[in-house]
Amino acid sequence: MISTEIMVRFNDCDSLGHVNNAVYYTYFEEGKRAIFELFNPSLNLDEWNIIVASTHCDYIHEIKYGETVTVLTWIGRLGRSSFDAEHAIIDKNGECRARGRVTLLGFDFISRKSVPLSDSIRQQLEKHMDQPKNVPDLRSIK
Repeated sequence: MISTEIMVRFNDCDSLGHVNNAVYYTYFEEGKRAIFELFNPSLNLDEWNIIVASTHCDYIHEIKYGETVTVLTWIGRLGRSSFDAEHAIIDKNGECRARGRVTLLGFDFISRKSVPLSDSIRQQLEKHMDQPKNVPDLRSIK
């Protein structure tokens, strides 16, 4: 599991005084940084080899300016060329404020096609499959 601490910035908030819903995805993105580095250690955009295929976020409780939250990120599913990164944003008391998932896809930008995850990447991703305790399941969409 990957843990990323974030201090809520003034510009993360909207006119209602809490973190704007779109910013949660930015927080999730910061949580995925270590995963991106597995695929591309230098984070060189000319060598980028991963794309986002799908995202989901459940907003559980608002987050306000000045708070410090922690994004917990873990691997929930490994497929042939795709995998799911799961997220939980928790506050200083360990309460879950949001829950998310992103499906990521190994990708070749020259051929514009998905590529299978290498054995090396798969092994590194497997090291992050430990889900935190007391994190709610994602709500299902029907």
